[in-house]
Amino acid sequence: MIPPIGTSVRRLTTDRWRLGSSKVCERVTTLTPSNAIASWEDKNGTDLVHEGGTSAAVWNIGPNIFCKVKAWCEGLESEGDAIQFVGRKVPSVPLPQIIYSWIDYEWNRSFLILRRVDGQTLRDCWPRLSLSQKTQIASQIARYCCELAKITSLAFESATHCGVLEPFLTPRDRSHPSWKPRPLGPLSLTDFTSHLPRKSTTDCPDIGSCFHYYHADLGPGNIIISERGNVEGILDWESAGFYPRFWIATKPAISAGFYLNPVEGTKREAWRDLLGSMLQEEGFEPAGFTIEGGQTLYKV
Repeated sequence: MIPPIGTSVRRLTTDRWRLGSSKVCERVTTLTPSNAIASWEDKNGTDLVHEGGTSAAVWNIGPNIFCKVKAWCEGLESEGDAIQFVGRKVPSVPLPQIIYSWIDYEWNRSFLILRRVDGQTLRDCWPRLSLSQKTQIASQIARYCCELAKITSLAFESATHCGVLEPFLTPRDRSHPSWKPRPLGPLSLTDFTSHLPRKSTTDCPDIGSCFHYYHADLGPGNIIISERGNVEGILDWESAGFYPRFWIATKPAISAGFYLNPVEGTKREAWRDLLGSMLQEEGFEPAGFTIEGGQTLYKV
């Protein structure tokens, strides 16, 4: 990826930063300039807080403001669009506040400026939570999944009719650049029904008559919990889209992203198992089938 993802945000002077190829962020002490495209109040600070390989990075551009940068390609929905869609359709779901978002077409990446959600990730606070609190959190997330799943589509697609980022369902392509996203779809019911056997070595589960909206990455690092143990925010909506109903409970069972940190006395699969149990209480059953290469997705 040129320039590297880690250079997407760069300090120019003490009070000015370059964001991508075309935007400049400036700290001001007077009234907001009339030509500003976005503004917010915050304190000082600009640090790279996370870099995910060659295709993602997050900067803290103030104590309460993040700038999230992801690799982008034609046919891929921006995370900001997904968050706004959920906010309109299911306002009960706790979301990060978007300050501004855009696509940098010259650099092939998306930018998303967000306000920090107060609290800790579920992964970090898991050891201090009681069993009752953990169960309540899993139950709440499962209910959010249930509300989101009521939004349906006749296509496997994103909220804005783009492709969906789901590596487990996307055919391998070793020649594809590692940084470049590979959205799958949009696919009609007929096309998805034809596509799924290409990923499976066993009989495929029933897809049903429509697809259901799903976050698809509800690991413990993407859920923010308050001091009292309540769900304060759900992060990272870039994989959200309309999926087969069976995928809602199957994804936690197969993805290592649902594991907890390896801490003594903590079962790494504890969140995965608890969420799976709560999803089944809401009527979501995991599917049992095998994808290409003999990797078992789920065994009932």
